[in-house]
Amino acid sequence: MKKDTFIYFYGALQGLYWMSYGCILSFAAVFLLDHVFSNGSIGTLIAVSCFLSVLLQPLIAAAADKGTRFTVKGAFMLLCFAQIIPFVLLIALKPPTIIIALLYSLLILLQLSVQPLLSALGIQLIQNGVPLNFGVARGIGSLSYSILTFFLGTLTVVFSTQCLPVISCGLVILILLLLHKFPDMGSPQAVDLVQGGTLAVLKNNPRFALLVVGIACIFVSHSALNNYMIHILNRIGKGNEALGQIMAFTAVLEVPAMLLCTKIIRKWDCGKLLRFTAVFFVLKVVGVTLASNLTLLYLALSFQAISFAPFTAAIVYYVSFALGKHDQVKGQALITIGITVGNILGSLTGGYILQYFNVNVMLWLFTAVCIVGMAFFLLGVQNTAFKDLEKPDSVVNAEPCQMDKNCL
Repeated sequence: MKKDTFIYFYGALQGLYWMSYGCILSFAAVFLLDHVFSNGSIGTLIAVSCFLSVLLQPLIAAAADKGTRFTVKGAFMLLCFAQIIPFVLLIALKPPTIIIALLYSLLILLQLSVQPLLSALGIQLIQNGVPLNFGVARGIGSLSYSILTFFLGTLTVVFSTQCLPVISCGLVILILLLLHKFPDMGSPQAVDLVQGGTLAVLKNNPRFALLVVGIACIFVSHSALNNYMIHILNRIGKGNEALGQIMAFTAVLEVPAMLLCTKIIRKWDCGKLLRFTAVFFVLKVVGVTLASNLTLLYLALSFQAISFAPFTAAIVYYVSFALGKHDQVKGQALITIGITVGNILGSLTGGYILQYFNVNVMLWLFTAVCIVGMAFFLLGVQNTAFKDLEKPDSVVNAEPCQMDKNCL
């Protein structure tokens, strides 16, 4: 199979994953509220799921970096297979509330644990000679997410929220079929001796550790805006259909920045681009906090185009520069863990603030946390040049999938 073919396969993989993510994560509050969960219990459920994913991801990443038990592709497929059982149980049965909580928590855990593997698979393709533009592929993911979420709000009204696990399960099955087309890249000889675990990566790279802390703080507010957007909309008299339209709008805005990310990095170094995004993460949450009507809310969320959008593509390239090749998957996992910790704190505290106070208190608190996160973020990022990202020793000398072999 030609190497260029995997460019399209990987773009499709990004699209399918982020559509599935939209069903399960972005509409989690909608699904669980419809099944008589309180705001506090929703926050706890999401937080516990995120916390468990923080524990699981380093184990998966270490195994994938070593290549002794699982390749990246193998671990990816295993996590996708594991999602099918809870999907089937949610779709086919009408379980009691406690079982719904357990099944949905498991789905969130597995969905989040896939993210670093999805990024690592893209980097492996690049390292094995596939001319993949990660920003374009991630842009396909956002575009696919925007198309689906635009209709999800209406679909939940017409068919009930039960359509969410049905759609997501179908998407995961398509992911499995597509993953089967990818080769197993890497082996026990594929990388240098692994130098310690995930915590050792933070100890040996203190600035990278500051960056992870900054990401965690910034994503407290970012995740709270996403998870509790329905409450922000209720504040101005809007509901589920507006939620789908808002999610689609922000995702569409992400696409141009993601498509252009690699070109931007070539002209303006990756570190500077990441610092730029941190500032606009703060401006976005400030704007949402101050928005008193739908027009102002859309205006505030438009900062998504120059915050979250370039961040998601640039951070993947940045990890390739900041860490050695033996820590690539662990580095991607640490970024996801930082985001996940933000999800935990945002979901847990946001749910209880909404239950005992109101949405305004939640937004002002998370604005302050986002500002603190920006400070850590700016301290942790170091400047890079695009040529550093392409230097020869950043390419994994993988067997049997070296760039001069025919396994791709």
